[in-house]
Amino acid sequence: MKNEKIYELETGRTVKVITKGILASDLSKVVIETEVLVKDQREEEFHPPIGLSHPKYWKLKRLTDEQSRKLQIQYSGVSDKQIRKAVREFEKMLNQEVLH
Repeated sequence: MKNEKIYELETGRTVKVITKGILASDLSKVVIETEVLVKDQREEEFHPPIGLSHPKYWKLKRLTDEQSRKLQIQYSGVSDKQIRKAVREFEKMLNQEVLH
C-alpha cells in the first residue's frame, strides 16, 4: 500500500512525500517507510533531493537505508510536522483498509 502527499514550500519547491507500508518479515506488523522527492520551480519532474551532483551524495551512499532516508528528508526542505502528518494520513488509510 502506498500514499503520496504533495507540499508546496515557501521557497517555490514542491515536495512529494511517499509513504509505503511493507509487511514485516515475521508477518506480524506493517513497517512504514517514507521517501521524499523534490521539484524546483523550473523543473518538470520530481527527483531525490540529493543527486549525483550534490556535495553530500557520496556520504549518502555510505549510510544505511534508514540514515539515507533521514538525510534525504532533511535536504528536501519539508518539516518534521509535514512528515508526521503524511504518516498519520497513511496510518489512517491503512486502518480503514484493515477494517474492510
